[in-house]
Parts: sequence; C-alpha cells; structure tokens
Amino acid sequence: MKLFTIGDSISQGFMSLAAARTDLCFSTLIAKSMGLTVGAGYLYPEWLVGGLPANIEKILRRLEKKYGSDINALDWLTILPTLEAVLDETEDYYEREGGSADQPYPGGIEFFHNVAIQGFDIADSWMITPKVCKYQIKLSNDKGEGKDNFFGLPNAVFYRTALKVLNPSLNPIFDNHSQLDWLKHHHTSTPQGVENLILWLGANNALGTVISLEINQTPNDPDQILNNPSQDAKSFREVREEWNLWHPNDFEAEYQELLDRVDAIMQSNSNSDWNVFIGTVPLVTIAPLAKGVGPTTEIKVPGEEKPSTYYKYYTYFPFEEHTVRETGTLYLTLQDVVYIDECIRTYNKVIKEVVKRKNSQYPKPRYHIVDLANALQQIAFKRNAGQVQYDFPEYFDFAYPQVNTKYYHADTTGRLRQGGLFSLDGIHPSAIGQGLIAYEFLKEMKKVGVVNSRELDWQSIFSSDQLYSQPITLMHEFYDNKEFAETIIKLFGRNPLARNTSMTRRLG
Repeated sequence: MKLFTIGDSISQGFMSLAAARTDLCFSTLIAKSMGLTVGAGYLYPEWLVGGLPANIEKILRRLEKKYGSDINALDWLTILPTLEAVLDETEDYYEREGGSADQPYPGGIEFFHNVAIQGFDIADSWMITPKVCKYQIKLSNDKGEGKDNFFGLPNAVFYRTALKVLNPSLNPIFDNHSQLDWLKHHHTSTPQGVENLILWLGANNALGTVISLEINQTPNDPDQILNNPSQDAKSFREVREEWNLWHPNDFEAEYQELLDRVDAIMQSNSNSDWNVFIGTVPLVTIAPLAKGVGPTTEIKVPGEEKPSTYYKYYTYFPFEEHTVRETGTLYLTLQDVVYIDECIRTYNKVIKEVVKRKNSQYPKPRYHIVDLANALQQIAFKRNAGQVQYDFPEYFDFAYPQVNTKYYHADTTGRLRQGGLFSLDGIHPSAIGQGLIAYEFLKEMKKVGVVNSRELDWQSIFSSDQLYSQPITLMHEFYDNKEFAETIIKLFGRNPLARNTSMTRRLG
C-alpha cells in the first residue's frame, strides 16, 4: 500500500462544519501526486446530502437560491423553515435512511486508505473502535436523542462518522479495528505493508478552547490520562469529552504512546523503505472562528524572529468588542490565548523530541516532521499584523482575488472581499487551504524521495473551491444580522448566549 492516512477532521476533508469533501483534501491531492488512482489505489469515504453534521455552505446556498443576495424583513418570517428543511435532509439521511448506522457503505467496501475522522484526538486513534461507536449510538437512541427534532442535527454524530470510516461494511470481524488496528491490518494483509503513512493528530487536544471560548484543562496526571478512562465505552463521554486542552505532560504521555504503537506496527513491515510523515499541531487560536477584537499587543516569542500580534479579546467571528462587554461571556482573553499557544508550542517540541528519539533507532530517518504549525503561523494575516511571512507557490502571486486567513466574506455582486483559505466554519481549510497543506507535505516527501515534484495543479484546485470560484452573495447577512449569526453558531453545538461546552470538542 503506497499511502495510508491517519488524522482528524482536516485530513478527512471536513469543510464548513461537515465531513463533506474528502475528494478535495490534502491527502487526496498527495495520492494523485504519487500517481495513485483515486477511488481504487486510494479510497476515502464520500459523504452525501451535504455531510455530517451540518453543511453551512449548503445552508447558505439554499438561502441564496431562494432569497437572492438580500434577506428582507418579510423573508425573515420564512427563513427558519428553510434552515430546518436543509437540516432535516441530513438528519433523516444519517439517522433513518441510506447513511444510517445500520446501513453499510455502498459498494461492498471493507476499508479506506484514508481513515481520518472528525473530532479525533491522539488517544482516539487506538481507543475508538466500531464496537464503541455502536454502543454510543445505541445509548443515544435509547435516550431518545435519535428522534426527528426541529432544528436538530443527527445524534451521536462523532460516533456515526467514526463507524462508517472504521467499518464501512459493518462486518463484525472489523468491530475492534481502530485507526491503528487498520494500519496493522494492512501490514499483515499486504505483502509490502504500508510504504508511506501520513500521521497528523493533536489539534483536537486544544481545538475545543476556541470553539467553546473557555479552557477545561486535563489534570496533569499522565497515568490517569492513559489508564482511566480505558477502552470501556461508557467512560468516553463522562470523562474525556469534558477536557478541551491537554496539559503538556498529559499530551506528551499520549503522543509517546501513539508513536510507540505506530513504531511497533511499522517495524513489522516487510518493505524496509517505509516512511512516516508527521504534522505538527497548528496554533488553533489563529483560526478565524475566534476573532480578535479590541486593542492589540505585540508579544515576542522566544525562538521566533518577529513578535506576534495578539488582541485583548477573542470572540466569535461576527461579533465585535461591544458584544464581549454586553454578554460578559463570549470571549477568551489575551492571557487565555497566549496560554493556549504556549501549550501548543510545547506540544510541538514534544512531537519533535519523540520523533528524534525514534529516528535514532534507525540507520536513516523514518519519521519526518511536516511543520504545519510554522506554516500556518507564517500565513496568518492578523497574527502577523497583515505582513504575511509565508512563501506561497508562484500561482498565488497573480491569482485574483487574493486569499488570506481572515473569515470569509463576499459582497452582493459575488466578489470575494476577504478570506479564501478557511471554510465557513472558520476552523477548517477551504479547498485552497487544503492545497497548501498538501504543498507542505509534498515538500518533505520530495526531500525523502517519495515524490518527484512538489508542484500541484493550482488552477484546478482554485476552480474546485466553490467558495472562491462562486462566492456566496448573501454573506453580509452574517455580519449585519446578529440573530442570524447566532442561529448558525448554534450548529456548533453551543448556545452562544450560554456556557455549554458538552459537545464542542468533537467538531475538529
């Protein structure tokens, strides 16, 4: 097997709050660069009816088709039924119709080459199995959460998504196959094993902080982190989902465990020329969902050439500083964000040290760092006070309109005003953003000799990104209508006017 991918929502092609476009994600672009036939030599799940849990782009396209570029006063009387219709299609399909948990993936497919799953943190790679997913889906249904609800999302979304990725055929023989078990399976069932592994986990060990706008840190107790909860399915919701920021010591314990497990599997490979490409953890506070407002402060980070620009408050993208003052709840402080960033920088030091120790065991390096944290920090528009440091591919020089990391906005004439690198959830990359991630991986893969070129078909990538090629003309409603923005934000699993974090960690 030439390429296998283990990751979370970014590697899954999660865009605009839905597992929807794995065909556009970076690992698919890499597979094409390696000469693999997508759909045969490289299989990934395709998500129908807009994907799980709720596709914001699909919602806005539906509204745009019905109302045009403006929603007038009378139209607001009918907007909720329109939103409900879109959400109902997804809820029905994934709870009761062809995408439900008791329906196998079409075509008799037993496995995918890309087993990335939205919401996965490090330990989920060995802890979450189809058996766990089935248990949690049944538990949710028994609680009545699978009923057809107004403005509701499919229940147990995290587990429904994981089930279809980890056991698409629903064959009981694969019910104990985690992501790492599938890696082991391909080593034992394929003569060449897995030649190249993409491994990118860790963002969800911090991402929940910017989704919930609060910090719930793990207890700085590696033994508890690794051993309690165990594989017992009942423990996942009750313990792990309460955390949204791993203490660096707890992160180190889990990442060391991950690499130990991966290394034990890769050593059994009959192909002596295998490689593992490991992504670092991006600074999640750069994601435009968390919008910096208020006065700015420049902070010099040791080891970095120039200071980073931070804001007094970070709130949800449609809101301004006065919202922070009015609500008193919808924000992280500058100190919060600096602390989150320092945790993540320590995560990446851990990753590099663990990789260094692993490589010391081999005649030549087998584990290769792809420093996506550094790349995203260089690209970040506001963190760099508009002075972007990243060396974009040449195609970007005269691609108009230009793209950046600000939250997406287009005017009523269909002209992109800002953004373009993130999708509408303000967390996950757009198709163009996915292309840049592929570009970073290909740089390292070319150094190792896995691919001959780091070049990509950028014209095709830009064309495939409909947010860029067909901008949404009613985006101004996000910015002009606070109630509309709040309605959409509720899809993230949180009422924006209350502190409720029970669902927020499972979106990344």
